Amino acid sequence: MREGLIAPPFYVKEEIMADKKAKEYTGLEETGEVKKKAVNALDLLLGSDVEKIDLPVKDIEIKRLSKHFGEPFIVTCRALTPDKYEEVQDLAVVIKGKDVEIDMNLLQLFVVIEGTLDNSGDLLLKNNDIMKKFKVLTPKDLCKKLFLSGETTHLYTTISNLSGFGDEAVDEVKN
Repeated sequence: MREGLIAPPFYVKEEIMADKKAKEYTGLEETGEVKKKAVNALDLLLGSDVEKIDLPVKDIEIKRLSKHFGEPFIVTCRALTPDKYEEVQDLAVVIKGKDVEIDMNLLQLFVVIEGTLDNSGDLLLKNNDIMKKFKVLTPKDLCKKLFLSGETTHLYTTISNLSGFGDEAVDEVKN
């Protein structure tokens, strides 16, 4: 950068030089420093195609089923959108007189049903061919027949974390 010019405030730099003088902020001179453009959330959102923001996914192996089938039994867990999560919560509401509760067992089942994919990206537990093979009528029955309670809970926890409920979902920025 030429002398007398001030570096724009939206540029920051990472220091990669050991010597103290090189670490002092002197603008954006070519000193071997890596330049980064600092942007804010507004700029990121306005400059992006929101349709291309994918939901996070994670592959999970069900070891009991892998042992049974003799090959890795892997399902893909995908985050639920806020609308889908709200829909699932509504399905798990139980009304007892004047009390309204969420049945956690039902919530877990419905989250797993809506967040567990096969290798082609389709909902695994809503697959009609699999339901026929296991002689069940509903995805809820298939989930109960296919997975043990602990496996269902593990899948539920994974999907919930992917959906933003885990501790790793956000970081607090400290100045």
